[in-house]
Amino acid sequence: MHTVMHRETSGLVRTRLLADLNSVRTAPLALVTAPAGFGKTTLLTHYAHYFRNTTGGTVGWLGVGPGHADSSRLVADIRRSIPCELPDPRDEGDLDELLRAVDAAAVDHMLLVLDDVHCLDNSPAEQVLDRLVANAPRRLRLVLASRRMPRLNLARHELADVTIIDAEQLRFRSWETEQLLRLVYREPLPPADIAALDRRIGGWVAGLQLFHLSTRGRSLAERREAVAALDGRATLVRAYLARTVLAELPAKLRDFLVRTSVFDVLTAARCDRLLRRHDSARHLAELERLQAFTTSPDGGRTYRYHEALRSHLAATLADGIGEKAARRHHARAAQLLLDEGAMTEAARAYARAEDWTTVRRLLSRIGAGIVADGVEPWRDVLPAWLVAEDPWLRLAEGKHLFSRGQLGAAADCLIRGAALFGDDDGRAHSRAALTRVSVWMPGPAGPQGHWANRLRAATQRHPAMAAAQADRMPAPYGPLVRAVSHVLGGRFAEAATALSNVEPEGTDLVMLALRTCQAIGVLTEDPAAGTSRLTELAAECERAQYPWLARMARAAVALDGTEDSAKVAIGVGEECTREGDDWGAVLATGLGWLQHAGSKQADPLALAELVQRCARLDAGVLHSWAQSLYALSAVAANLPDAEVEAARAVSVARAAGAHGAQVAGLIASARAEPSQTIELVDRARLLAVECGLPQSLVDRWLDAPAESADPRPAPVTRAPLALLCLGGFQAFRDGERIDFTAVKPRARALLRLLAIHAGAPVHREILVEALWPTLPSTAATHSLHVAVSSLRRLLEPGVERGAHRILIREGDSYRLVLPADGYGDVVAFRRAVHDARRARMTGDVTTTATALRAVMAAYTGDLLPEDGASEWVVHEREQLRRSAADAAANLAALELARADASAASTAAERCVSIDRYHDEGWRLLIDACERGGKPAAARDAQGRYGQILAELDAD
Repeated sequence: MHTVMHRETSGLVRTRLLADLNSVRTAPLALVTAPAGFGKTTLLTHYAHYFRNTTGGTVGWLGVGPGHADSSRLVADIRRSIPCELPDPRDEGDLDELLRAVDAAAVDHMLLVLDDVHCLDNSPAEQVLDRLVANAPRRLRLVLASRRMPRLNLARHELADVTIIDAEQLRFRSWETEQLLRLVYREPLPPADIAALDRRIGGWVAGLQLFHLSTRGRSLAERREAVAALDGRATLVRAYLARTVLAELPAKLRDFLVRTSVFDVLTAARCDRLLRRHDSARHLAELERLQAFTTSPDGGRTYRYHEALRSHLAATLADGIGEKAARRHHARAAQLLLDEGAMTEAARAYARAEDWTTVRRLLSRIGAGIVADGVEPWRDVLPAWLVAEDPWLRLAEGKHLFSRGQLGAAADCLIRGAALFGDDDGRAHSRAALTRVSVWMPGPAGPQGHWANRLRAATQRHPAMAAAQADRMPAPYGPLVRAVSHVLGGRFAEAATALSNVEPEGTDLVMLALRTCQAIGVLTEDPAAGTSRLTELAAECERAQYPWLARMARAAVALDGTEDSAKVAIGVGEECTREGDDWGAVLATGLGWLQHAGSKQADPLALAELVQRCARLDAGVLHSWAQSLYALSAVAANLPDAEVEAARAVSVARAAGAHGAQVAGLIASARAEPSQTIELVDRARLLAVECGLPQSLVDRWLDAPAESADPRPAPVTRAPLALLCLGGFQAFRDGERIDFTAVKPRARALLRLLAIHAGAPVHREILVEALWPTLPSTAATHSLHVAVSSLRRLLEPGVERGAHRILIREGDSYRLVLPADGYGDVVAFRRAVHDARRARMTGDVTTTATALRAVMAAYTGDLLPEDGASEWVVHEREQLRRSAADAAANLAALELARADASAASTAAERCVSIDRYHDEGWRLLIDACERGGKPAAARDAQGRYGQILAELDAD
């Protein structure tokens, strides 16, 4: 394929934004709009290289300039920027001719990047651009970068999937700032200085670059001093803003910006009262339209200036009218805010006016609000002496340190803050905050009433017990504790069940934690969608001032199993270590090594240190996981006494009640003791099935080639529609996984319900009773119609209303119809069971054995484990499980009759792994092991069978 992408790539590669740009591969348009210096061109350069490398397609790039206001020149230069072999034009400035040529080009994938599109504002070429966007061939993906939103008709149907990346998305997150300084500029800063830099620069990439240029080559101490001294008078920043932002504005707007910079939040009414005028609404709207570092989060009710610009404007105000007059201007704004009742904003304005008496009086009134909102907004407006002696600010600082995982520093700060309070109410606030910090210190978890105490107990011992106790806790706390406890124990299927019927909304800690857990579940089914969700959640957690949870969301991507994601998680662990966050370091590092501990690349020293850190935290369950991962790495590295470490891992995991860690320990023992490999691996695999651990994870620990995640690749990859319900729900269209993130959880549940009955009608009342049992009949029916409509759009995109052929209505019933070449694993399994019954009736042993093996191959796991104990799936699940287990038992009996003890034991082992209570399966397994000359395996099977009988209180 042709390519013309010769632009040099530099800067930090921001994978979260590349994923956003590439999320809708068939979208005709992506827009990147932000003021100057937000990294638009750098991002598009990285995306162009990414597009070329992943698609093999061709990339054209045009930097738009003022001269392109001439529409013919614009079209001609676009043609020249496209590296494909296009026919010689009759008129190189004719857009229609260009579009026909591109449509006929021998290129499957084509990207056209148009940078600085704002240069076309109010020109004839702007209309040509609109036509280009509307009529571009489907193979051509357009990406436009502009300082302002271009005047395009985005309401057109063909642009429904347009991707828009704005200044907020381009803003550097704190971890990206840390990576930029450490990996790109090679001049890292401590976490506290990165936080200060982020506050003062506001994630503005040009500001970060200018800071680097002004401090490059200096010592760490000098660069830290530069951060502390950073304000609106930084020479390079002021010159950049004056040249690229303010110089483009009329004088009246520049003056308006300077005089209203005294407000954190701007409204037209505030500005009018301050300036004694009546046109502020028009000025604010114009500044937002021009993207002059001005944003409105609520459609024009309120506005904010970017922090870097606001600092510059405050310095400009003082330079223009003098320091004393500037303080009087801030004080006047503060009084206006106080008259409104906006005491928090008033206190900040009085701080800028340096009226410390009024500030201290207001702080005593708004202290609880500061604790709730966080201390960060106050750091740059209050002097250190005032922060040190105000008890509410101390309390807020302690909570902030806790949110970053710095437990020791948080406890010290809270203890000192409590001593400053002169009233019992304030001291009670401090004691409550200190109690929440103490929960995560070494020692007993404390009273079990609070959800955090239960969660802490789950990290120490027997997480299954904490999960059971969580059943008595109200939502959303119960589902969170239950899900995390099951994950700690290695019971991933139960964790998915705990989250399956929860729809968390809001941005408090518990809701964000629940959504993070759900995103991890998505990651195991669809890595791309799960990674995108986790990235979004990390940014949301940071905005909500939960940096610890943001780091865990970033580390969780390691669960996709790739080495790159594992490196990201280990990097997050190192970041936590630098931050003083011991819990985050343990969890992130553990996630990083979870999938790769048994490989040659594992680092035994790092994992040995992880074992010690978990022990210091008094986290017995995490300690058992770390010990098992260390044992795997010791075996892989052929370390002395690896078998001792493996045996210790099994013992520690069993004592902690961490079944998943026990599986890893058993595998380490199997690899360390070749004489017992078969028996130990069989035990590990059986326990893994009981836990719901992914087969791919077990294979990685074994350092064996992973079995196909889908034993039916051919029909799936060929089928126009494939629905897989066994072992977890997946759906494919023409071999591509269908992304269900656009539809609501109940609509997804509806699809799963219809999928297990594919081809058969399901009455409306059954659907309503299963999925909307608490709603009135009319509301439930409406919800059903909405869900059906959303599924139809997803399953058959672009099909007109009334022409759908997959999800159809028949009277009062709905039926999911698989296409002629479609595939449904439940349908295939039932057909295999039917064929096996017919084969047994013939009496032909060979035919029967083949048919029974087909049944076992078709059963790839329990039916829809993510739907847990939902009534509509339980009966079907048990029926299919029983059919699969019976088929395996029948095959085992048949193989024993043919004197093939090895094949019989394999089939019987599969039987009891499917149904651990299958009595005949256990007897056949013991018999097959004895006949096959494996007394140790027979004793192990007898022991496990005895445990089942004891559990059932049976002889």
